[in-house]
Amino acid sequence: MKTLYKFVGNQEAVCAIANGSLKFTKTEELNDPSELVPLMNRDAVRDSLTAIRQTGYTEKQFEWLGYQEAILRLLSPETRILSRPATREIANRTLKLPIYDNLELMEQQVLQTIDLIRSRVGILSLTERFDSLPMWAHYGAQAQGYVLRFEGLDKEFSGNETGSLDALKPVQYVKELKGLTHDPSTQDNLFFCKFQDWSYEREWRIVSALSACQNYPGGNMHLRNVSPAFITGVICGWKNSEVEVSKLASKLHPVNPKIKVRAASLARGRVVLSDVTDGSYLREKH
Repeated sequence: MKTLYKFVGNQEAVCAIANGSLKFTKTEELNDPSELVPLMNRDAVRDSLTAIRQTGYTEKQFEWLGYQEAILRLLSPETRILSRPATREIANRTLKLPIYDNLELMEQQVLQTIDLIRSRVGILSLTERFDSLPMWAHYGAQAQGYVLRFEGLDKEFSGNETGSLDALKPVQYVKELKGLTHDPSTQDNLFFCKFQDWSYEREWRIVSALSACQNYPGGNMHLRNVSPAFITGVICGWKNSEVEVSKLASKLHPVNPKIKVRAASLARGRVVLSDVTDGSYLREKH
């Protein structure tokens, strides 16, 4: 059972999540300006097409070809979509068609697909860490915010026929973003890859089609509901007063009495947690 955390800036967000309401953020609103940029690595796209036409699809690639068909039908129906052939041999023969000789057309299709997908997904970002000081600064309202603890969310989001959506997956940190190519097994690169500069976040993600979310007036709130039982704890930033922490604990108890509220403090540059009810100090190592 995977334990993950989410930083938020205010008590309103804490209470909403504690009630089981998860916000999925559109890609243009994420903190990383390179997220799903509608550009591609042209060399990687051309090399992948050349390699697959020469050697054919592997078993893994053929499996991902089915996932790719599902995700395109859901998120990019405007793209010219061919059903996955019944066999790998037929799929390999399809690659020999003259249309695949038109590299510019193939590249244009990749760009259009990325652009459409970008506009139709939302991302829930989580992390393995609650003790990162940069994250407390950036996402935790300069330590006046909060961290929610999730357990077992992978049971709720175990994936679907697309291979990528509604699945809890770790982010891969790379030196160079290659993105989506003609190799269908690169599909996850589009959602779960970031530059190495962000590796300190140790991020995990759930990517959802916006069409699967509740879209509230204004179009900026995309929510999905889960059982509150997945939220097992809240950590309060060390710049919150005891009164604020106690007030939050009182709000959360009627919602989910099993949620454990803790107060964070700094000890020699490390985040230390104390239980709000008894004041005992605990360290959690990750």
